Amino acid sequence: MTLEPLGMISAIIMMLSYPICIYAIYTKLEEAEDYLKLSTFIVTVKYRFRFGLFGGKLKRLFVIAIVILIPKVFQWRHLVLTEDVRRMPKRLKLWMVLPFLLTMSSFAGMALSWFLTESWS
Repeated sequence: MTLEPLGMISAIIMMLSYPICIYAIYTKLEEAEDYLKLSTFIVTVKYRFRFGLFGGKLKRLFVIAIVILIPKVFQWRHLVLTEDVRRMPKRLKLWMVLPFLLTMSSFAGMALSWFLTESWS
């Protein structure tokens, strides 16, 4: 049994997720940051990662996606208010989380394919 097709499909999904990431960065990121403007974690990340590729927007997009996925952990550490996350519209949450999940699942698929292919050789 070969796992190369899994790696190839994961690579194709990752390549297709780039346009979605770029669209979310340039159209939805500022709106999401406006909903989370009282959260110290988001403000600090925005200040720290303002340099780099795309102005650090891809990192900020992924951080907001993680905050949306597990807000209680950040609330427990007093970094984010869960009320701010709950106030975000569902479609905006989807635009923040979808690029993150596509990228991470395709990365995991490629890594799994590589690890299992290397261990069987």
